[in-house]
Parts: sequence; structure tokens; C-alpha cells
Amino acid sequence: MNAKVEDLADDVKNLEKDAKALARDAQAAAEEKANELSTKCAELFQSALAAAREVPTVAAARTKEVAATTDDYVHQNPWRAVAISAGVGLVLGVLFSRK
Repeated sequence: MNAKVEDLADDVKNLEKDAKALARDAQAAAEEKANELSTKCAELFQSALAAAREVPTVAAARTKEVAATTDDYVHQNPWRAVAISAGVGLVLGVLFSRK
């Protein structure tokens, strides 16, 4: 019976060693994943910053395109532009007068 107790004690010690090793491995894997996620997050943040820096330039270019297109349209269709402007003014006047 004494041998069985010693075998059981050895098994418990081995189990403890294995559990500690497994915990170390899990911790190392978690740290590795955390580092990978941190790196990806930093890359995405840098990408977002770069895109945000381009917004004013893109917006200015798009505004210039719209202004040029509008200018061309008004020069080609002056009376239609006047009628559209008057209609928009009338609608806004009616909407604001309801207050």
C-alpha cells in the first residue's frame, strides 16, 4: 500500500509540473498574441492617420471639381440656373417663414 501512495504522490507531482508548464506556455502564447494585436492596432492607427491627413487635400480637389462643373453648367444654361436658384430660394423662404 505504501508503494501505491508513493506512486500517487509522484503522479501528483508530475501533474503539478505539467500544469505549471502548460500555464507558462499559455501565458507565453497570450503575450505573443497580445504583441501581434498591438502591432496590428498601431499599423491600423497609422493608416487611419495617413488617410485623415489626405482628407483636406481630397476635399479641396473635389470642391474645385464641383465648382468647375457648376460654373460650366451655369455658363451653358444661364436661365435654367436662374430658375433653379429661384426655386430653391422660394422653398427655403417658405420653410423658414413657417417658424
